[in-house]
Amino acid sequence: MPDRIMGRGLDCKVIPTVCNLKNMLNKLKQVNGDLNQLKQWENRSYKAYNIEDIKRDILSANQNDWPSIIRNHILTGDKSLFGASCVDVYLVAYVANEFGIGKGVFEKYIFDKQITEKINSVNAIWTVGKGDGVYLGVLNPDGSIKDVEFFEKWISR
Repeated sequence: MPDRIMGRGLDCKVIPTVCNLKNMLNKLKQVNGDLNQLKQWENRSYKAYNIEDIKRDILSANQNDWPSIIRNHILTGDKSLFGASCVDVYLVAYVANEFGIGKGVFEKYIFDKQITEKINSVNAIWTVGKGDGVYLGVLNPDGSIKDVEFFEKWISR
């Protein structure tokens, strides 16, 4: 797997956040798409997945369809508009595929590449990347790749 995705290096501007995609989407639906009612961290997730471009689709779809809508969006949307949370999914997959599976391996990679020196930041990146990846159906609960075809398409764009 390449160490770049969506025009970004994996060690550049990795911004830890504590909001996961599923919670943000549930809140967005709950507030009928009113972004003013999202918390700051929910807005970060909203922007990281460029939900603005698919907001109507999300709000009108059954929540069971959200992961497939977002997977398709990642593969077809303007890659320059996606942010850190989306890249975190790829980062977790990349480390698992290239260096080994598990949080310990992920922590070592993050520290070795000097992405951050803070364990809380490592935990946030791992939690969001793995959690969003599992929610989207592209990662297994251990962070390994579940949907190889999705990652092959993502890499090739």
